[in-house]
Amino acid sequence: MLSSKIRNISYAMPIVLIGASGLILISRGMHNSWGLFLIPMTDHLNVGREIYSIGISLNVLFSGLGAPLFGALADKYGPGKSILVGVILQIISQYWLSNVSNSFDLIGSLLLGGFAAAGFIGIAMAAVGRSVNPQNRSLFVGLVMASGGLGQFLITPLMSGIIQNSGWLTAVYLLMFFSSLLLIFSYLISFSKDTNSDSNSIKQTVSEAFKEAVKNKNFNLLTLGFFVCGFHVTFIGSHFPAYLQDQGLASIAGWSLGLLGLFNVFGTTMYGFLGDRMSKKNLLVSIYTFRSLIFLIFIFMPKNEFTVMAFAGILGLLWLSTVPLTSGVISDIFGPSFTSMLFGITLFSHNLGSALGSWLGGRIFDQYQSYDVMWIACVALGLLAALLHYPIKGAAIHRINVNPVTS
Repeated sequence: MLSSKIRNISYAMPIVLIGASGLILISRGMHNSWGLFLIPMTDHLNVGREIYSIGISLNVLFSGLGAPLFGALADKYGPGKSILVGVILQIISQYWLSNVSNSFDLIGSLLLGGFAAAGFIGIAMAAVGRSVNPQNRSLFVGLVMASGGLGQFLITPLMSGIIQNSGWLTAVYLLMFFSSLLLIFSYLISFSKDTNSDSNSIKQTVSEAFKEAVKNKNFNLLTLGFFVCGFHVTFIGSHFPAYLQDQGLASIAGWSLGLLGLFNVFGTTMYGFLGDRMSKKNLLVSIYTFRSLIFLIFIFMPKNEFTVMAFAGILGLLWLSTVPLTSGVISDIFGPSFTSMLFGITLFSHNLGSALGSWLGGRIFDQYQSYDVMWIACVALGLLAALLHYPIKGAAIHRINVNPVTS
């Protein structure tokens, strides 16, 4: 097969990088646009913000539930096939959303869309990690994740303009078009190395790899800390545009998310570069600590165009920077063989936090007509995550009674 031949030649790696970058660019750009639909869709259905928040919560929750499943499928059958299934399901979910007429349709379509996109990030990270030199793994993973920020910068303002000028339904049709482009990138990413192509790979079953990970204290701390990352990014992504509208700053909602994405390009690349040269867990501690400080400062700042855009830019440096570092720690500890599945497990924790951040934001606002409690929660949880990451040791585990793969 063509893909088998290409894996063995020098230009396989750039093909995988293009495929993974395109996948992350479009999928993250679409995902970070959901907050723009909150007010127009709740107005269309004449429901409160909590209903939409529940839909986004289930979206990210089922994305977390599906991540280990799609990751295991990718490890067994190849990343391209696993992503292909997800893309088809995502297009179906978006078609359902375009025909929404009640709360069930809204929640159901968002739920299906979350499950469909479950494996995108983890599979892309693992495919890149297996296809590049291990000494530069964090840098390349960081570069690929940076494309997610670029997608947010390009797609979010575009979606905002379309919603304002042509309505939310036209914007959903555009999402379907973007999803169809992912079919191309699912093919390109299939040229990554096989799971066990590394001579140092270990013969393990999925069950053995899972049991090994969940018994590892470092993995559990990493997974718990990633919960906070999900809480932060989904609360901001889902509710920040509505928060700005409440502050009389609706005109910059799309651009603030776009600027956040643009600065994420620099932040993720920087932390990916540093991850190959410094302790990844210490870098994670710094990210969560800085996030808490930024949230705390923002609480007391006057809200105007300058302060909002400054907040978005600084936060963008820390936005998805956790992903290459978290993925890198997992690969450092367990090796590359089951990275898709293991990162999927940590991503499930991330998405539990995302679900809570989205739902709780809507619940608290509907009850108090304010997001103040949520901002305070973001500060406290960021400090907790920093404490959880501090004792992590990222050294490779020593395996016994497990035979290495022989050629």
